[in-house]
Amino acid sequence: MQGINKEGSDGPAFALSGYGAARGEKIMGKLEILAEFGFERDPFRGTYLDTTDALRIKRVLKMAVESRAMVAITGDRGLGKTEAVNLAMKEMELAPVRVMAADKEWVGIGDIERALILDLSQESARRTREIRARQLRRVLGEASRQREVVLLLEESHRIHGQTLRSLKSLREMEWMGRSPLFSVVMLAQYDPFREQRGIDEVRLRTDSVSMKGLTAGEVREYVEGTVGRVFEDDATESFSRLGQAKNFLDLQEMAVGLMGRAMELGKKKVSPFEVFETYGGGLQEIRKRIGMTNETMAKELGISKASVSLLETGKMDRLSPEFGREQYAAFADVLRKNGGEKEKTRKAVNQ
Repeated sequence: MQGINKEGSDGPAFALSGYGAARGEKIMGKLEILAEFGFERDPFRGTYLDTTDALRIKRVLKMAVESRAMVAITGDRGLGKTEAVNLAMKEMELAPVRVMAADKEWVGIGDIERALILDLSQESARRTREIRARQLRRVLGEASRQREVVLLLEESHRIHGQTLRSLKSLREMEWMGRSPLFSVVMLAQYDPFREQRGIDEVRLRTDSVSMKGLTAGEVREYVEGTVGRVFEDDATESFSRLGQAKNFLDLQEMAVGLMGRAMELGKKKVSPFEVFETYGGGLQEIRKRIGMTNETMAKELGISKASVSLLETGKMDRLSPEFGREQYAAFADVLRKNGGEKEKTRKAVNQ
Protein backbone atom coordinates (compact mmCIF):
# COMPACT_ATOMS: atom_id res chain seq x y z
CA MET A 1 0.00 0.00 0.00
CA GLN A 2 1.29 3.44 -0.90
CA GLY A 3 0.13 6.99 -0.25
CA ILE A 4 -1.75 6.24 2.97
CA ASN A 5 -3.24 9.16 4.90
CA LYS A 6 -1.78 9.55 8.39
CA GLU A 7 -3.80 12.42 9.87
CA GLY A 8 -5.49 11.90 13.23
CA SER A 9 -8.99 12.95 14.21
CA ASP A 10 -11.56 12.71 16.96
CA GLY A 11 -14.29 12.31 14.37
CA PRO A 12 -17.04 14.58 13.07
CA ALA A 13 -18.17 17.51 15.17
CA PHE A 14 -21.89 17.12 14.47
CA ALA A 15 -24.54 14.81 13.07
CA LEU A 16 -26.75 15.43 10.10
CA SER A 17 -30.48 15.71 10.61
CA GLY A 18 -31.71 13.46 7.81
CA TYR A 19 -31.38 9.75 7.14
CA GLY A 20 -30.49 9.98 3.48
CA ALA A 21 -27.60 7.52 3.71
CA ALA A 22 -29.89 4.81 5.04
CA ARG A 23 -32.06 5.24 1.96
CA GLY A 24 -29.08 5.20 -0.40
CA GLU A 25 -29.21 8.93 -1.09
CA LYS A 26 -26.16 11.21 -1.24
CA ILE A 27 -26.48 13.57 1.72
CA MET A 28 -23.04 15.17 1.29
CA GLY A 29 -20.20 15.10 -1.19
CA LYS A 30 -17.23 12.77 -0.71
CA LEU A 31 -14.72 15.49 0.09
CA GLU A 32 -17.07 17.14 2.57
CA ILE A 33 -17.59 13.89 4.47
CA LEU A 34 -13.85 13.19 4.49
CA ALA A 35 -13.17 16.69 5.78
CA GLU A 36 -15.66 16.23 8.61
CA PHE A 37 -13.70 13.15 9.70
CA GLY A 38 -10.48 15.18 9.84
CA PHE A 39 -8.86 14.22 6.54
CA GLU A 40 -6.82 17.04 5.01
CA ARG A 41 -6.69 15.43 1.59
CA ASP A 42 -8.46 12.65 -0.29
CA PRO A 43 -6.91 9.46 1.18
CA PHE A 44 -7.88 7.47 -1.92
CA ARG A 45 -5.95 9.68 -4.32
CA GLY A 46 -2.48 8.34 -5.09
CA THR A 47 -3.09 5.17 -3.08
CA TYR A 48 -2.27 1.96 -4.91
CA LEU A 49 -2.68 -1.66 -3.89
CA ASP A 50 -0.76 -4.59 -5.36
CA THR A 51 -3.72 -6.83 -6.08
CA THR A 52 -3.83 -10.37 -7.39
CA ASP A 53 -5.12 -8.92 -10.66
CA ALA A 54 -2.18 -6.52 -10.89
CA LEU A 55 0.31 -9.34 -10.40
CA ARG A 56 -1.41 -11.37 -13.13
CA ILE A 57 -1.28 -8.38 -15.49
CA LYS A 58 2.42 -7.90 -14.77
CA ARG A 59 3.23 -11.52 -15.67
CA VAL A 60 1.10 -11.49 -18.81
CA LEU A 61 2.44 -8.14 -19.98
CA LYS A 62 6.04 -9.31 -19.61
CA MET A 63 5.29 -12.36 -21.76
CA ALA A 64 3.45 -10.25 -24.34
CA VAL A 65 6.37 -7.83 -24.67
CA GLU A 66 8.96 -10.59 -24.95
CA SER A 67 6.80 -12.32 -27.58
CA ARG A 68 5.83 -9.06 -29.33
CA ALA A 69 2.24 -10.20 -29.09
CA MET A 70 -1.18 -8.58 -28.92
CA VAL A 71 -3.06 -8.80 -25.63
CA ALA A 72 -6.44 -7.43 -24.51
CA ILE A 73 -6.85 -6.66 -20.80
CA THR A 74 -10.53 -6.42 -19.94
CA GLY A 75 -12.53 -5.51 -16.85
CA ASP A 76 -15.12 -3.09 -15.49
CA ARG A 77 -14.21 0.53 -14.91
CA GLY A 78 -12.47 1.14 -11.60
CA LEU A 79 -10.61 -2.18 -11.45
CA GLY A 80 -7.24 -0.46 -11.93
CA LYS A 81 -6.39 -1.69 -15.44
CA THR A 82 -4.47 1.41 -16.51
CA GLU A 83 -2.63 1.72 -13.21
CA ALA A 84 -1.60 -1.94 -13.25
CA VAL A 85 -0.31 -1.71 -16.83
CA ASN A 86 1.54 1.58 -16.24
CA LEU A 87 3.34 0.25 -13.16
CA ALA A 88 4.22 -3.01 -14.92
CA MET A 89 5.64 -1.11 -17.89
CA LYS A 90 7.76 1.10 -15.61
CA GLU A 91 9.58 -2.00 -14.42
CA MET A 92 10.63 -2.87 -17.97
CA GLU A 93 12.85 -1.05 -20.44
CA LEU A 94 10.21 -0.14 -22.99
CA ALA A 95 9.35 2.46 -25.58
CA PRO A 96 5.64 3.05 -24.87
CA VAL A 97 3.38 4.68 -27.46
CA ARG A 98 -0.06 6.09 -26.65
CA VAL A 99 -2.75 7.46 -28.96
CA MET A 100 -3.84 10.76 -27.41
CA ALA A 101 -7.14 11.22 -29.27
CA ALA A 102 -9.95 11.80 -26.75
CA ASP A 103 -12.68 10.05 -28.75
CA LYS A 104 -11.43 6.51 -29.23
CA GLU A 105 -14.41 5.60 -31.38
CA TRP A 106 -12.99 7.77 -34.15
CA VAL A 107 -9.38 6.60 -33.88
CA GLY A 108 -8.17 5.42 -37.27
CA ILE A 109 -5.03 3.63 -38.39
CA GLY A 110 -3.62 7.00 -39.50
CA ASP A 111 -3.83 8.24 -35.90
CA ILE A 112 -1.96 5.17 -34.71
CA GLU A 113 0.74 5.59 -37.38
CA ARG A 114 1.27 9.23 -36.43
CA ALA A 115 1.45 8.36 -32.72
CA LEU A 116 4.14 5.74 -33.41
CA ILE A 117 6.22 8.15 -35.47
CA LEU A 118 5.90 11.07 -33.03
CA ASP A 119 6.64 9.03 -29.89
CA LEU A 120 9.52 7.04 -31.35
CA SER A 121 11.36 9.77 -33.27
CA GLN A 122 11.89 13.50 -33.62
CA GLU A 123 10.24 13.47 -37.04
CA SER A 124 6.88 14.70 -38.25
CA ALA A 125 4.61 12.16 -39.93
CA ARG A 126 4.61 12.41 -43.71
CA ARG A 127 1.30 13.28 -45.32
CA THR A 128 1.42 10.92 -48.29
CA ARG A 129 0.23 7.47 -47.24
CA GLU A 130 2.90 5.47 -49.06
CA ILE A 131 5.74 7.70 -47.90
CA ARG A 132 4.43 7.64 -44.33
CA ALA A 133 4.30 3.81 -44.42
CA ARG A 134 7.96 3.66 -45.42
CA GLN A 135 8.84 6.26 -42.79
CA LEU A 136 6.99 4.29 -40.10
CA ARG A 137 8.71 1.05 -41.09
CA ARG A 138 12.12 2.67 -40.67
CA VAL A 139 11.22 4.42 -37.39
CA LEU A 140 9.78 1.24 -35.90
CA GLY A 141 12.72 -0.82 -37.06
CA GLU A 142 15.33 1.49 -35.57
CA ALA A 143 13.40 2.00 -32.31
CA SER A 144 12.80 -1.73 -31.81
CA ARG A 145 16.54 -2.39 -31.94
CA GLN A 146 17.00 -0.13 -28.92
CA ARG A 147 14.01 -1.06 -26.77
CA GLU A 148 10.85 -3.09 -27.03
CA VAL A 149 8.06 -0.95 -28.51
CA VAL A 150 4.61 -1.24 -26.92
CA LEU A 151 1.51 0.36 -28.42
CA LEU A 152 -1.05 1.03 -25.67
CA LEU A 153 -4.66 1.41 -26.80
CA GLU A 154 -7.05 2.52 -24.06
CA GLU A 155 -10.83 2.10 -24.32
CA SER A 156 -10.22 -0.31 -27.15
CA HIS A 157 -13.79 -1.64 -26.87
CA ARG A 158 -14.73 1.62 -28.64
CA ILE A 159 -12.21 1.33 -31.48
CA HIS A 160 -13.73 0.52 -34.87
CA GLY A 161 -13.22 -2.96 -36.30
CA GLN A 162 -11.64 -1.57 -39.47
CA THR A 163 -8.93 0.08 -37.38
CA LEU A 164 -8.22 -3.22 -35.63
CA ARG A 165 -7.97 -5.01 -38.98
CA SER A 166 -5.54 -2.39 -40.24
CA LEU A 167 -3.51 -2.77 -37.07
CA LYS A 168 -2.92 -6.43 -37.97
CA SER A 169 -1.42 -5.33 -41.30
CA LEU A 170 0.72 -2.77 -39.51
CA ARG A 171 2.20 -5.48 -37.33
CA GLU A 172 3.24 -7.41 -40.42
CA MET A 173 5.84 -4.75 -41.28
CA GLU A 174 9.35 -6.17 -41.47
CA TRP A 175 12.72 -4.52 -40.81
CA MET A 176 16.04 -6.29 -41.36
CA GLY A 177 14.36 -9.71 -41.15
CA ARG A 178 12.43 -8.95 -37.94
CA SER A 179 8.63 -8.96 -37.59
CA PRO A 180 6.49 -7.96 -35.80
CA LEU A 181 8.26 -4.82 -34.64
CA PHE A 182 6.05 -3.96 -31.66
CA SER A 183 3.61 -5.32 -29.09
CA VAL A 184 0.02 -4.15 -28.64
CA VAL A 185 -1.73 -3.84 -25.29
CA MET A 186 -5.45 -3.08 -25.47
CA LEU A 187 -7.36 -1.94 -22.38
CA ALA A 188 -11.11 -2.42 -22.53
CA GLN A 189 -14.17 -2.65 -20.30
CA TYR A 190 -15.21 -5.73 -22.24
CA ASP A 191 -13.89 -7.90 -25.06
CA PRO A 192 -13.09 -5.45 -27.88
CA PHE A 193 -14.01 -8.13 -30.43
CA ARG A 194 -17.38 -8.97 -28.88
CA GLU A 195 -19.49 -6.68 -31.06
CA GLN A 196 -17.17 -6.47 -34.05
CA ARG A 197 -17.76 -8.48 -37.21
CA GLY A 198 -15.22 -9.65 -39.72
CA ILE A 199 -12.17 -9.39 -37.45
CA ASP A 200 -11.73 -13.05 -36.48
CA GLU A 201 -8.21 -12.96 -37.87
CA VAL A 202 -7.34 -10.28 -35.32
CA ARG A 203 -9.20 -11.96 -32.45
CA LEU A 204 -7.45 -15.27 -33.05
CA ARG A 205 -4.08 -13.52 -32.86
CA THR A 206 -4.91 -11.74 -29.60
CA ASP A 207 -4.65 -13.14 -26.09
CA SER A 208 -7.22 -11.92 -23.57
CA VAL A 209 -6.91 -11.43 -19.82
CA SER A 210 -9.97 -10.63 -17.73
CA MET A 211 -9.53 -8.85 -14.40
CA LYS A 212 -11.56 -10.53 -11.65
CA GLY A 213 -11.80 -7.73 -9.11
CA LEU A 214 -10.84 -7.25 -5.48
CA THR A 215 -10.75 -10.11 -3.02
CA ALA A 216 -12.08 -9.79 0.54
CA GLY A 217 -8.51 -9.47 1.84
CA GLU A 218 -7.72 -6.73 -0.66
CA VAL A 219 -10.88 -4.81 0.27
CA ARG A 220 -9.87 -4.99 3.92
CA GLU A 221 -6.30 -3.86 3.19
CA TYR A 222 -7.49 -0.98 1.02
CA VAL A 223 -9.96 0.28 3.62
CA GLU A 224 -7.37 -0.03 6.40
CA GLY A 225 -4.83 1.91 4.35
CA THR A 226 -7.15 4.75 3.37
CA VAL A 227 -10.04 5.43 5.78
CA GLY A 228 -9.39 2.60 8.22
CA ARG A 229 -8.80 4.89 11.19
CA VAL A 230 -12.48 5.88 11.17
CA PHE A 231 -13.71 2.28 10.84
CA GLU A 232 -13.98 -0.06 13.81
CA ASP A 233 -12.09 -3.30 13.24
CA ASP A 234 -15.32 -5.27 13.16
CA ALA A 235 -16.76 -2.84 10.61
CA THR A 236 -13.77 -3.24 8.30
CA GLU A 237 -14.03 -7.02 8.56
CA SER A 238 -17.79 -6.97 7.90
CA PHE A 239 -17.31 -4.60 4.97
CA SER A 240 -14.66 -6.82 3.39
CA ARG A 241 -17.05 -9.78 3.44
CA LEU A 242 -19.88 -8.06 1.58
CA GLY A 243 -18.68 -9.11 -1.86
CA GLN A 244 -20.37 -6.07 -3.43
CA ALA A 245 -17.27 -3.90 -3.90
CA LYS A 246 -15.16 -5.56 -6.58
CA ASN A 247 -13.52 -2.41 -7.90
CA PHE A 248 -11.86 0.63 -6.38
CA LEU A 249 -14.48 3.18 -7.45
CA ASP A 250 -17.43 1.27 -5.97
CA LEU A 251 -15.41 0.52 -2.85
CA GLN A 252 -14.62 4.20 -2.31
CA GLU A 253 -18.25 5.21 -2.78
CA MET A 254 -19.48 2.56 -0.35
CA ALA A 255 -16.87 3.42 2.30
CA VAL A 256 -17.64 7.14 2.15
CA GLY A 257 -21.37 6.37 2.22
CA LEU A 258 -20.91 4.42 5.45
CA MET A 259 -18.96 7.33 6.90
CA GLY A 260 -21.85 9.63 5.98
CA ARG A 261 -24.25 7.26 7.71
CA ALA A 262 -22.11 7.30 10.85
CA MET A 263 -22.16 11.11 10.74
CA GLU A 264 -25.94 11.10 10.67
CA LEU A 265 -25.89 9.12 13.89
CA GLY A 266 -23.33 11.40 15.52
CA LYS A 267 -20.74 8.63 15.67
CA LYS A 268 -16.97 9.10 15.47
CA LYS A 269 -16.36 5.79 13.73
CA VAL A 270 -18.19 3.43 11.41
CA SER A 271 -19.35 0.34 13.30
CA PRO A 272 -20.46 -3.04 11.89
CA PHE A 273 -24.02 -1.96 12.57
CA GLU A 274 -23.87 0.69 9.84
CA VAL A 275 -22.45 -1.94 7.48
CA PHE A 276 -25.22 -4.41 8.25
CA GLU A 277 -27.94 -1.79 8.24
CA THR A 278 -26.95 -0.51 4.80
CA TYR A 279 -25.79 -3.67 3.04
CA GLY A 280 -26.40 -6.80 5.06
CA GLY A 281 -29.75 -7.11 6.86
CA GLY A 282 -29.58 -4.41 9.53
CA LEU A 283 -29.73 -4.51 13.31
CA GLN A 284 -32.54 -7.04 13.15
CA GLU A 285 -30.17 -9.57 11.65
CA ILE A 286 -27.61 -9.06 14.41
CA ARG A 287 -30.29 -9.21 17.12
CA LYS A 288 -31.52 -12.56 15.85
CA ARG A 289 -28.02 -13.97 15.53
CA ILE A 290 -27.18 -13.28 19.16
CA GLY A 291 -30.50 -14.73 20.33
CA MET A 292 -32.40 -11.63 21.45
CA THR A 293 -36.13 -11.27 20.89
CA ASN A 294 -37.91 -8.11 19.83
CA GLU A 295 -39.70 -8.07 23.19
CA THR A 296 -36.44 -8.38 25.16
CA MET A 297 -34.92 -5.51 23.22
CA ALA A 298 -37.97 -3.33 23.85
CA LYS A 299 -37.64 -3.94 27.59
CA GLU A 300 -33.92 -3.19 27.55
CA LEU A 301 -34.52 0.13 25.78
CA GLY A 302 -37.74 1.01 27.56
CA ILE A 303 -39.58 1.62 24.30
CA SER A 304 -42.36 -0.14 22.39
CA LYS A 305 -41.82 -3.17 20.18
CA ALA A 306 -43.11 -1.07 17.27
CA SER A 307 -40.29 1.44 17.83
CA VAL A 308 -37.78 -1.41 17.98
CA SER A 309 -39.04 -2.65 14.62
CA LEU A 310 -38.66 0.80 13.09
CA LEU A 311 -35.11 1.12 14.41
CA GLU A 312 -33.90 -2.27 13.24
CA THR A 313 -35.52 -2.17 9.81
CA GLY A 314 -34.09 1.23 8.87
CA LYS A 315 -37.40 3.10 9.02
CA MET A 316 -36.01 5.73 11.36
CA ASP A 317 -37.52 8.55 9.29
CA ARG A 318 -40.78 7.70 11.05
CA LEU A 319 -39.20 8.69 14.36
CA SER A 320 -38.04 12.12 15.44
CA PRO A 321 -34.36 12.63 14.48
CA GLU A 322 -33.14 13.12 18.06
CA PHE A 323 -35.07 10.13 19.42
CA GLY A 324 -33.97 7.98 16.50
CA ARG A 325 -30.28 8.77 16.98
CA GLU A 326 -30.40 8.20 20.72
CA GLN A 327 -32.28 4.92 20.48
CA TYR A 328 -30.16 3.66 17.58
CA ALA A 329 -27.03 4.18 19.67
CA ALA A 330 -28.69 2.51 22.68
CA PHE A 331 -29.83 -0.38 20.45
CA ALA A 332 -26.24 -0.92 19.30
CA ASP A 333 -24.94 -0.79 22.88
CA VAL A 334 -27.42 -3.44 23.98
CA LEU A 335 -26.41 -5.71 21.11
CA ARG A 336 -22.74 -5.30 22.01
CA LYS A 337 -23.46 -6.00 25.68
CA ASN A 338 -25.55 -9.08 24.99
CA GLY A 339 -23.13 -10.28 22.35
CA GLY A 340 -20.25 -10.34 24.81
CA GLU A 341 -18.57 -7.09 23.75
CA LYS A 342 -16.70 -6.92 20.45
CA GLU A 343 -15.51 -10.51 20.10
CA LYS A 344 -18.97 -12.08 20.28
CA THR A 345 -20.47 -9.29 18.18
CA ARG A 346 -17.85 -9.96 15.51
CA LYS A 347 -18.87 -13.61 15.38
CA ALA A 348 -22.52 -12.61 15.07
CA VAL A 349 -21.86 -10.09 12.29
CA ASN A 350 -19.46 -12.26 10.29
CA GLN A 351 -21.08 -15.65 10.78
